[in-house]
Amino acid sequence: MTSCPHCQSPLPEPLPAQCPSCGGVVTPTGGAQPADNHARDTGGLAHPPDSPRSWDERDRLGLASAFVETTRQVLTGPTAFFRRMSVTGGLGSPLLYGVIAGWIGLTAAAFYQAIWGSIVGRSFVPFAPEAGRLPELVDFLGSWAVFAGQVIFGGIEIVITTFIVAGILHLMLLLLGGAPGRFEATFRVACYGQATSLLLLVPFCGFPVTLVWRVVVYVIGLAEAHRIGHGRALAAVLLPVLAVCCCCAGLGFAFAGVIASLLGQMR
Repeated sequence: MTSCPHCQSPLPEPLPAQCPSCGGVVTPTGGAQPADNHARDTGGLAHPPDSPRSWDERDRLGLASAFVETTRQVLTGPTAFFRRMSVTGGLGSPLLYGVIAGWIGLTAAAFYQAIWGSIVGRSFVPFAPEAGRLPELVDFLGSWAVFAGQVIFGGIEIVITTFIVAGILHLMLLLLGGAPGRFEATFRVACYGQATSLLLLVPFCGFPVTLVWRVVVYVIGLAEAHRIGHGRALAAVLLPVLAVCCCCAGLGFAFAGVIASLLGQMR
């Protein structure tokens, strides 16, 4: 009688697809593949083993260590990371990482903005406002109000933004015929792509670097998660940006035309 090489339990005849005891996938030759809660399933695509799983092993590594190691992998070696990344296993775990990384980045950006507002405020606004300086005081207090709001509600903002971004990216992939995997694969790329938000910790140049590197991470992540070409992944990332730019340009031209028309009538 054939035994499962993982749990040594006897396998019934004919051989089942999975071991009844441990869930290992039984091969046609009688062997078995280890059961893996993070086994990759992208609609028949073949993937290499997704090891190491730093974030998925945070119970063993510790939350802080797993977060730091996962962030390092995403920022310094996105190709290797997304090639190993599980594309199944649920949305909660990657979303937790995305919320933590995104909240830290956005809070840091709001803090720098508040500091800048404080410096400007001290130059022009005394703590005891006088007549005519109330608008500057409002701006001064508003910058710290934005920071407080980011601290309190930033996590909710990240959750909503991540689902919207993942949905748009997956829709673009479907339109381009480049989504052989499920939505979960795209969603995980969007979540781990939040690692680039930590670049906002760098003052002044953090924002443009974050924008550029996030596009790079999204392109690599989609290409590896769905096993498609980088050109198609790049198109899926840039098409929404191009559409928004075209809409803004169209609205700008329309607004300019209205203003020009009004000025002509006034003359």
